[in-house]
Amino acid sequence: MKIIFKIARAEFRNLFFSPVAWFVVLVFYVFCALIFFTVNSRLTLLQEMVIESQPGWTGFEGLTNSLMMMVIPQFLNYTYMFIPLLTMGLMNREVTSGTIKLLYSSPIRSREIVLGKYLGMVWFNFLLLLSVGLVLSIASLTINNAEHNWHLAIMFALFLLINAYTAIGLFISCLTNYQIVAAVVTFAVFFVMGSLSGLWQDYDIIGDITYAFSMGGRAEKMIGGLISTREVIYFIVIILMFLGFSLVKIKSTQESKKWTVAFFRYSLVLVVAVLIGYLSSRPGYIGYYDAMKNKTNTLHPVVQDEVRKLDGSPVVVTLYTNLLHANVTVGLKRFRNDYFNNFWERFIRFYPNLQFRYEYYYGVNEGDSSWYKKYPGKTLEEIADLQAEVMGARRADYKKASEMDNYEELKSQYLKVIMQLEYKGKKAWLRLYEDTYIWPHQNHVAATLSRLTRTKDYHVGFLTGHYERSPNNATRRDYGIHFNIWKDRNAFINLGVDSDTLNAWKPVPDSVDMLMVADPRSAYDQAELDHIDQYIQQGRNAVILVEPAKKGILKPVLDKLGIQIEDGIIVRPDKHEMPHISLNSFTDTGNWMSKEKAMEYFQLYRLPGAVANNEGAANISYTEINGFRVEPVLFQRGNEGTWVENGVLVVDSAAPVFNPAENDYRKDRYVTAVKLTRKINNREQRIVVASDADFMSIPRMSHSSHGLALYSWALDNKYPIYVNFRQSEDRLFRIGSKTAKALYNIFVYGISGLLLISAIILLIRRKRK
Repeated sequence: MKIIFKIARAEFRNLFFSPVAWFVVLVFYVFCALIFFTVNSRLTLLQEMVIESQPGWTGFEGLTNSLMMMVIPQFLNYTYMFIPLLTMGLMNREVTSGTIKLLYSSPIRSREIVLGKYLGMVWFNFLLLLSVGLVLSIASLTINNAEHNWHLAIMFALFLLINAYTAIGLFISCLTNYQIVAAVVTFAVFFVMGSLSGLWQDYDIIGDITYAFSMGGRAEKMIGGLISTREVIYFIVIILMFLGFSLVKIKSTQESKKWTVAFFRYSLVLVVAVLIGYLSSRPGYIGYYDAMKNKTNTLHPVVQDEVRKLDGSPVVVTLYTNLLHANVTVGLKRFRNDYFNNFWERFIRFYPNLQFRYEYYYGVNEGDSSWYKKYPGKTLEEIADLQAEVMGARRADYKKASEMDNYEELKSQYLKVIMQLEYKGKKAWLRLYEDTYIWPHQNHVAATLSRLTRTKDYHVGFLTGHYERSPNNATRRDYGIHFNIWKDRNAFINLGVDSDTLNAWKPVPDSVDMLMVADPRSAYDQAELDHIDQYIQQGRNAVILVEPAKKGILKPVLDKLGIQIEDGIIVRPDKHEMPHISLNSFTDTGNWMSKEKAMEYFQLYRLPGAVANNEGAANISYTEINGFRVEPVLFQRGNEGTWVENGVLVVDSAAPVFNPAENDYRKDRYVTAVKLTRKINNREQRIVVASDADFMSIPRMSHSSHGLALYSWALDNKYPIYVNFRQSEDRLFRIGSKTAKALYNIFVYGISGLLLISAIILLIRRKRK
């Protein structure tokens, strides 16, 4: 060990007095400081501006994340650039100067030379990373409740990465006597190592090997705050493998043995490295540490609860990829490892017994002529041939859709790129989406797992036959985006609940868990009203949405609930909006109905809570009868500019005027939605009544934050499965823009100048000596 330390000390001194090393340190520091303090100055200025304009503002959503994700990726780029300049002369410098002969003839073993050289570089790397450490220290001091553990994880990741680069550079330096050649080859090897994950991915075994050895994305996961034994062991294996290669190279120059000996040694080092890397990456044998305070790199606790309901039996995940679908790219064979590691890994962490299958096919839905218009005169098979060529896919891997064993199932899902989960004989679809992210979120996976483990399915029944709003359409009036439009991530069909229409002339089936009575436009006959009343008397849950102009249709139902929809429309004239449209707040009771993000943040932090955008609501009055407890959940505040308009209301003309002669009146508060509860048949019955059906429509939902809260409550809060993480604590800077500017000047100009002067003085003194 003494010899190793002596060689390391000599190498470190040589680097410390090298113009190239000082250049690297100076430029790396300047880049780090410039990037960080520029972003820091901008964000502190933005904070001051927002606080001035919005006094109740609570801060950025994850300040450390906002800051680091703009800074750290550029650090990685500079690390990639600078390391070859430091390693290009590690060994070949000894050869060109002739000192290598002294080393070989002295009682120093080859491994001591390799380890000593490498250890000297590790010391220098630590010095280099002090630039990043300084930046992260300033971040910790200037941000309230900073993510200190995350900062340490970032440093740890960069330290492993830069030392892995150094081991590669050391080996390349052993291969050539020319420093420039060594630098260029090192750059090339870094590029190849970072790009391996994209090579030969169409071939299973070779693709797995190249993906396993790729450095691309390895450090980024740890920089994101998730440290795993797989990534740590990977970097250690890369370091040891290239140190081993360096040792083999040095020994082969000292010995006069056949080339097969060196080849065997290289192969042995490679095989051992591959074996260790393979064993350390097996599902169920990987340890994880989430450095984030809110554990956002880990499955949400409620999702973990759904996973725990699985009993250890295999869950088979089949990815169906349609060559002629918009999402085909994510299902291509060459992206299989990305799909496995980037999407499913967090679930494998908690349930290793996930088995993956892949099915490839091509087909178009009935009536879809888009492909035939794009390729006129071509058959479907010829179109598939052309598309396979465009996508770089092997055409032979893809079957015709009608030849698939489960063609009818795929046809019911519109021949999409889609996943199907199978567990103990039960199957459920897990959909991909045609938006920016494409992949489902944790709540979608949790809902799909719930479909596989639960003993009872959940159904919503929409009354139909009287022009009610539909769960199947995505028009401005209908509610398809909440229920059966699968393209919408927040539709219940993707969140574990099935919905269908039913006629009121039949009794409501026992399978219905929530009855939707959504704005009927023609009168129910007595038999239909009796069926609705029978459903309610059974103690079952419902959501009743009434438009004021048609309130008489449901009056017989509401009278038995003690609910009265009063005459008139609540108006609030505003030059920026029509008078019957207003943004209203949920009551404290309303904000406790569900775990929608705005509501949960109200519950946890007493933030303002959820809001709804009413369009033509009436005031609700109520009397508690038949054992019901009635509580307002949505209201509109009263003031001089707000009243109930009982006269003729023309919303797109001159603003209405308050006129008591037309029975207009004002109140301190106008209730627009209530919830009713009572104990019946050994359970709590839940009913929601709202005097406006439009506030759940597409145009109004875009201005609201209550989401599916009312439905969730009426489904006994079983669905959807909410996965809101707690609000990040690092939300505000402790400093203002002036202090940030001063720090910029000190660290960008001041310390950079000191480093430059120190380098000049040291180099001049060395030259004189």
